[in-house]
Amino acid sequence: MVVVAIAIPQPVVAPLIPIVVRMPMKRRRSVTTVFPATLLLLAGGLVVAAPDASAVEAGAAEAMFTSFNNAFLVRSGGDTYYKAALNDGKPDGTWAGSLDILGAEDAYEQTGDPARKTLVNDLLTTWLRKNPPPWSWDGWNDDIGWFSLALIRGYQITGNATFLTQARYGFDYAFGRGWDTQYNGGGIWEENPEYAARENPPREPAKEPLSNDSLGKVAVLIYQSTHDTSYLAKARQIYDWVWNHLYNPATGQVYARIDRSGTIDRGAAAYNQGTFADFANLIHESTGDTNVYNDAKKAIDYARTDLTTNGVFSNSANYLNTWADEMARGAGHFVRDNRQWDTYYSWMVQNADAIQAHRRSDLGITWNAWTQNTPADNSLTANKFVSALAWLQYTPASRPSDIGGIHVVTNQKTGLAIDSSGTYGNGQNVIQWGANNGQNQRWLFTRNSDNSWNIVNLATWQALDCPAGSAQDGTSLVQWQPTRSGNQRWWVDQQPDGSYKIWNQQGGAALDGASATVDGAPLVQWGWNGGGQQRWVLR
Repeated sequence: MVVVAIAIPQPVVAPLIPIVVRMPMKRRRSVTTVFPATLLLLAGGLVVAAPDASAVEAGAAEAMFTSFNNAFLVRSGGDTYYKAALNDGKPDGTWAGSLDILGAEDAYEQTGDPARKTLVNDLLTTWLRKNPPPWSWDGWNDDIGWFSLALIRGYQITGNATFLTQARYGFDYAFGRGWDTQYNGGGIWEENPEYAARENPPREPAKEPLSNDSLGKVAVLIYQSTHDTSYLAKARQIYDWVWNHLYNPATGQVYARIDRSGTIDRGAAAYNQGTFADFANLIHESTGDTNVYNDAKKAIDYARTDLTTNGVFSNSANYLNTWADEMARGAGHFVRDNRQWDTYYSWMVQNADAIQAHRRSDLGITWNAWTQNTPADNSLTANKFVSALAWLQYTPASRPSDIGGIHVVTNQKTGLAIDSSGTYGNGQNVIQWGANNGQNQRWLFTRNSDNSWNIVNLATWQALDCPAGSAQDGTSLVQWQPTRSGNQRWWVDQQPDGSYKIWNQQGGAALDGASATVDGAPLVQWGWNGGGQQRWVLR
């Protein structure tokens, strides 16, 4: 259940008890952990339990994104950027600007709306113009991780090849200089030692989740986008090192850092938990490794129980920029893709409700401390509002149906499964094959704002596509780079017998197995007639 205080008077919030750890290595974030020690207390000392939340305020995600843009978005002189703070109109730069853009990409991910795609393209184009490679001026490898993460997600959203090129450059550069086996058997330096030695005073270099997990995510997303398996291999190499050095498989905690002597700082932070969980989920989706799935779940559960105040993320530390943005992505993707709403939806709503309840009344934005009212402080940076923005994007207004997430899709009449044959490339045919639960047969269903569905294969990371939006009976279906255009949008309607009609938004014809019983038969479309060959089972 969700514990809340119900009373007209202001509640008295007992102080949080900070445990351990250290001051931040980097000025934007700290590994200091704040563990909740108390519950909200009413003036009279009464704590009242309310039933689990079942829905978040309708339109909350859209309203938060609109409010964030109203507060920080600037379009001027051909440039599009988020300004650094409410009272600072200059562009939010380098890593900070990348974190802002990641929030905009979250907003697109949930809707597929063309205006948001254009915004992401414009933001990244301006960012690259102001921060062009080479990036050798920046010694922090996690900075380059955030640069590259925003760029590779931007490529997947827009198809702009420049973003892919620069994301690859960023990963290759940071991994090439940062992966080090002389100390700790591998891992990527947070700040490369030669840069740390030039600091005043010199810093002790260390390897941290921020650099390893952000760049690991980039590697998986490059693999998705290009099918270059060398990037998946490097991602797994990074992941295995993190698992062995900075992850506690018994508890799910992600540790803060390890230095050259092998000393581990066991501090914890929401963003480290979230980045690791998101990385693990990506590895799981790309390989089917259930061990990695379990790692992701444990990391989320640890954050839920050990890094929240009564289940709600909240941190008002002034040295923080974002706090729970990566947690929003890690939990959001894991829950959505693996259909874990029964376990996590009420908790996600609990956080969303706290975000809504503590918005700044004049601007409608919420800072990192979700259990405290957002102060009317115009010096707060744009980054401080990205965590709330991201969390709302991944918390639907009502509990989602079982359509979303990863499925093997089998024909009701023949039992054959829809299969990509593992063949990567635009225009490759989609076929049918005996169900085997392999990567070729695992399809990720995600929703658009018009309630249509995107259907993407986990072997090729390409979308189920109706060629040119054809309405012609017998047309063979293909796969294509995801665009979320009408010929890749599908209506998925449950039938009275529990099976599903899946039909194309643009052409209007339904997926049809053509009563084929032979492995390798093409998947076609046909005008709906309700026959068993047009009915599909989602497993």
